[in-house]
Amino acid sequence: MAVAEALAEVARVDARLKWPNDVLVADRKVAGILLESRSAATGSEPAELVPTIVGIGVNVTQSRFDPELAGLATSVVLENGRSVPRDELLDVLLDHFDRWRARLEKEGFAPVRERWLVLADTIGREVRVDGQMGLAVGLDEDGALLLRDAGRTHRVVAGTATSRGGDRD
Repeated sequence: MAVAEALAEVARVDARLKWPNDVLVADRKVAGILLESRSAATGSEPAELVPTIVGIGVNVTQSRFDPELAGLATSVVLENGRSVPRDELLDVLLDHFDRWRARLEKEGFAPVRERWLVLADTIGREVRVDGQMGLAVGLDEDGALLLRDAGRTHRVVAGTATSRGGDRD
């Protein structure tokens, strides 16, 4: 959310969130977030999370993409015709990140979930997540994607969501 909010504030683009970790502008990827963590489970003891590695990539100045990415990726320059100062974008992104982290620690996941749903591009679309297809209908209280298929709602905790068609209901 911090990336989408920073892009909206600094670059003046309509940044939307694609579950679980992409930021889109005009249905094309402008940024992505990489999260990597491992858990250490021992016997019957619950898994203990170890530190998470976080990486954020934002397409700021690319004026063109290879043909195979042209319809899938975009940049700040392509969307608004001008670049933005990277330092300013980073400062604003970190400010939004710190505010959301503080809210998460103080209030729990509910306000994060609520804001994510406001910025969501995935919700209301037919998507496939690692072979499971359905209509993305929401996020649960833990951030799992809720997919509805044949009247049943399935909880998806990880995977890559790809849109089918792209039209929302």
